[in-house]
Amino acid sequence: MAFVVGAYARTAAARLGLEQLAQLRRALQIGPTDSAGFACTARLQLAWVTLDGSVGVPIEEEDGSLSLLWGSLYRDGHDDASNRALLRTESGSDSPQLEAISGEFGYAVHDAATDTLRLVTDKFGKRALFVYCAEDRVWFSSSLKVMERLPAVRKVMSMRSVTEIAFFGWPLGDRTPYRDVRVFRPGERLRVGARHARSDYYWRWNTLEIWRGSREEAVTELAARFRASIRRRRGSDRRVLSLLSGGLDSRMIATALREQGVAVVSCNFSPIDTQDQVYSGAVAEALGCEHSSLPLERGRVPNLYWQLSEAWRSGGIRSEGPIERPHWVFVGVGGSTGFGAVFWDEELIAHFRAGRMREGVEFFIRRMGWRLIERLYRREDLARLREELVEGVLEQLREFPCEDPARTFHLFEMMNDQRRHLHAHWDNAGSHGMQFHVPYFDAQFLELMLAVPLEWALYHDLYYQWMEQFDPAARSVPWQVYPGHKACPVPSHQAFPTQWEASGKYVLSDRNAWSAPLGSILATRPFPSVLNRGYLQYVRLRRALGGDYGYAIDVARTYCDVWKRSEGRFDWR
Repeated sequence: MAFVVGAYARTAAARLGLEQLAQLRRALQIGPTDSAGFACTARLQLAWVTLDGSVGVPIEEEDGSLSLLWGSLYRDGHDDASNRALLRTESGSDSPQLEAISGEFGYAVHDAATDTLRLVTDKFGKRALFVYCAEDRVWFSSSLKVMERLPAVRKVMSMRSVTEIAFFGWPLGDRTPYRDVRVFRPGERLRVGARHARSDYYWRWNTLEIWRGSREEAVTELAARFRASIRRRRGSDRRVLSLLSGGLDSRMIATALREQGVAVVSCNFSPIDTQDQVYSGAVAEALGCEHSSLPLERGRVPNLYWQLSEAWRSGGIRSEGPIERPHWVFVGVGGSTGFGAVFWDEELIAHFRAGRMREGVEFFIRRMGWRLIERLYRREDLARLREELVEGVLEQLREFPCEDPARTFHLFEMMNDQRRHLHAHWDNAGSHGMQFHVPYFDAQFLELMLAVPLEWALYHDLYYQWMEQFDPAARSVPWQVYPGHKACPVPSHQAFPTQWEASGKYVLSDRNAWSAPLGSILATRPFPSVLNRGYLQYVRLRRALGGDYGYAIDVARTYCDVWKRSEGRFDWR
């Protein structure tokens, strides 16, 4: 994992100096003894810290050009040097060769010959790349937290984006909490000159053609691509660390690793005597993993990556030998949404294929249980907020239409919810030190997974057929099933609650845990204009009497945190 930040002078007159480099250092919070990297010209300054050596060597050329690659590149049949050369020569052209590269990466180059800055992200945008374009300079970073610490980046709160965060859990499209800071979309590249900033896409997921082959052919090819995605990520490692739940996604990762002769050190974090805990232990034994079950304590809100980091550092995870890269962990993020179609059924598909896009969006929102806490907002703003939330989704659907209209909405889920979750994990990696192999987001695997007919994937039906391509040990013990999905064919000899039924075990035991943040919110001056201060005062009274209003305090804190960082500046865009 790398944290990269850069500044670019759009003209020679705006050349960069020591002041800008100091800003980059402070934004990365680099102390005098910290290990970091720097590469500078008068036009482009780059700074980075890395946890794993995932930043390439900056390339400075005789004509004054400077480039840097961070993250991981995968291109079968090509070595690392040829991949980097391809990025350098093709990132600014219309050549389709960039489509051959997969991985999780960001790339920046100042090309002195054309006097332009070019920024590129990977095909799924797994490695976030944030950018702020001012009149004379461009600032960019792989971390939003780093961008927030740059004084030159003007922070104006986007009321629309923060409402999306409060409602969906993430802003839509390329929006961030700040009006003038945006995040790159999947397969995007940006070219910035003295008087222009133009972005386009070298890869567009909505142009995938529907799979025309047989279901059996698709299953066979999906298995081959999944194995390849595992092989690319483990590299030469012979012993790896993997999260292992009671579900299927992490189970199939462990299965593919074991098939390739890799020793898997697995661990599980879940409440005692739940399906998640019991079934993960059972499949670990069936596959021959070195497994550690680390029960969650009552009142401990789950945070897998912090808990994993603590367990590894304290010796809570047992391993019979050294792990080559102990800070890297295989995780099953993305499998159920992308491959298992966990939120889909025939009724939802019918809405979109009949052209009822708005009805489909509203139906999905109701199904997910997303809602505005109406009393939290000023009455005069409510209608506008409701409309902008639905319209924001519709804007995304209109921008990336697919051959199958239902797949258009599936892509919306993948490019927003799923991709944004990855950004949050990596943005916090500097604190917990763990990084994530996400083979279900491998570009070549996704290209086929998102092309097969959507109805094949409903209820994990295609997934179950796909599992038959792998070691039968994976199917020899029970697994946890999503409500309404295809039943597990392996009987359990004892009933255990699912992770959803056991969710009450996660409730914070300290009922006053929200008192301090609520006090801080009410003390905010000036107070965020979109919020109803009277309702929050009512919440404080009800909290004193034992009421549970943590959900409302969480949302209010989201607004106030951005409001404070923006110093009360806001825009509805």
